[in-house]
Amino acid sequence: MQVRKARLEDLPELERLKRAMGYPGSVFYDEESYFQLALERLSQVLTSPEELPDWRLLVLLEEDKPRGYVLFVLDDEHGVTHQLQSLILDFAVFSFEGLSALVARTRKTVTAFENEYLVSELPPADKRLQLWFYRCGFRAEQNRAARRFPRGHRGASSPDYRIRKARPEDLSFILEVHSAYPAAYLPAGRDVDLQTVEFRYQLLYAGFDLTSSSGSLYFILEEVASGLAAGYLILHEGPVLGKVKSFYVYDVAVAPAFAGRGLSVYLIGFAETLAGQEGSILYGDGSLGTRVIASWHAQMGYVVDSIRFALDCRSEAPLGDVKRM
Repeated sequence: MQVRKARLEDLPELERLKRAMGYPGSVFYDEESYFQLALERLSQVLTSPEELPDWRLLVLLEEDKPRGYVLFVLDDEHGVTHQLQSLILDFAVFSFEGLSALVARTRKTVTAFENEYLVSELPPADKRLQLWFYRCGFRAEQNRAARRFPRGHRGASSPDYRIRKARPEDLSFILEVHSAYPAAYLPAGRDVDLQTVEFRYQLLYAGFDLTSSSGSLYFILEEVASGLAAGYLILHEGPVLGKVKSFYVYDVAVAPAFAGRGLSVYLIGFAETLAGQEGSILYGDGSLGTRVIASWHAQMGYVVDSIRFALDCRSEAPLGDVKRM
């Protein structure tokens, strides 16, 4: 087996290999849209590489014929740990040996660019594929759960609690509550200093404009009887998939003084009601390092759409000049 940089003449065979992988199922994409996106990516990186300078497409060869590929992007900054990582955007592979060869070659490029991790989203139902990645050194760190809501859906609510838009004076409350749960935000297996992560989060959150309409939505949960703030919800407007809008649950937290009452159900319920106004997808990520966070989808009726696996590439020193590959 050999691995080399993809060429334009490889495109028809790479398209065939992608379709041969099959449709894994997805809340976000139907089968036609799933393959359309994948084939558009392959075409774009081969026909307009100058527009995608951080993308790399490597091909696995057997008897001089393409038998697999991996498409990845360099220099992505992890949103929590701020470590540089490379993201596998797409791949087609049909044996552990083929995956091992592609990962070994990809890892050299990742290491040469001083990226610390190589990550890939895997379908939750394909246990064989997960095992292959595990044998290559990858470890599961988080899952992405999602649910599509029909127009008119209303989520859980309570007359004892109301949810309102956040105001600038709520920022100190959000910062205080967030600081109470630093470990909950860490992907499983990432060995980073919690204090450093929390410090960066505090700087980030301190800069939030709670009145902005730039795609981020901020809400406060209040206890009706006392008027006290009990939790908060931060949503990001996600991509429009076809004609379907999406919302990403960026952060949801309940103040320690109100913990143990199941109030997160009402915060998520409010997000579901918002998603139901037009019929949208609501999704979020859960660290597999925290039991409650890892299983939140099961409690709320969501399905795991993908599992993120990560390979720690820091133990391998750069080998040769592969930045131009």
